[in-house]
Amino acid sequence: MDTLEYLKEQIGSMRSLQESVLKEISDEAYNHGPLGTISSIGVIWLHMVAGEDGFLSIITGDETLWESKGWKDRFGLEKTPNFGEDWKKYEEVVLPIELLREYTTAVKERCQQILERVTLESLDETVKFFTDSDPKSSVWILLVGHTLLHAGEISAIKGVLGDKGLPF
Repeated sequence: MDTLEYLKEQIGSMRSLQESVLKEISDEAYNHGPLGTISSIGVIWLHMVAGEDGFLSIITGDETLWESKGWKDRFGLEKTPNFGEDWKKYEEVVLPIELLREYTTAVKERCQQILERVTLESLDETVKFFTDSDPKSSVWILLVGHTLLHAGEISAIKGVLGDKGLPF
């Protein structure tokens, strides 16, 4: 298996786990306020998907869907919860689950379109990420890890609240 096949398999595996975790979320779990210092499922979910949107933007050099397709207006939020900032301001934000599912689908479709155009050579192209010249492959790796981390977090919250977390 070459690197490109491996990347596509990883994205497929990531997507499968993400979808299974997000498939069935009770209203009680989705709308449950923060648990200790952990944010609600909706806030974590928005961060997870917006993160993927941002990583794809870094890879392509295009604007995020959040900006270019008006998702910020549809959600009524100037920005999404970001790494390293205080998320308390999102505690009172109402995130309609169907709107979040639509945004998730749009980002998933964009990812698939980009994946179809990725070449082995393009994985070595550099972008401004952590430094001024990180390989695009590093962005893909973090996209997968970031999504899986937050899917696991959502799964754990579901489990604590009595719902089934992971599909196995």
